[in-house]
Amino acid sequence: MTRRRRPPSRPALQVARRSRPAPYSRAEILARWAGCAYCNGPAEELDHVLPLSRGGRDVAANIVAACRACNASKYTQTLAEWAASF
Repeated sequence: MTRRRRPPSRPALQVARRSRPAPYSRAEILARWAGCAYCNGPAEELDHVLPLSRGGRDVAANIVAACRACNASKYTQTLAEWAASF
């Protein structure tokens, strides 16, 4: 009975890591929007257009300025779901 030789080891495959999204500035986003993105009232909070709970990302492109009332009423709904509730 002969022993099988183990094939020569291969270098470990490197798994591509997701890069972290670029950090965003709260003040920069509030300045970019003149007021609430939904009702044009005074903006005091940031809102994820596609909520994180629905697969949205925490990146500047997914964040808008919103007033407290709009942000609270939108909660975890998508923009389409929230608009249809009116």
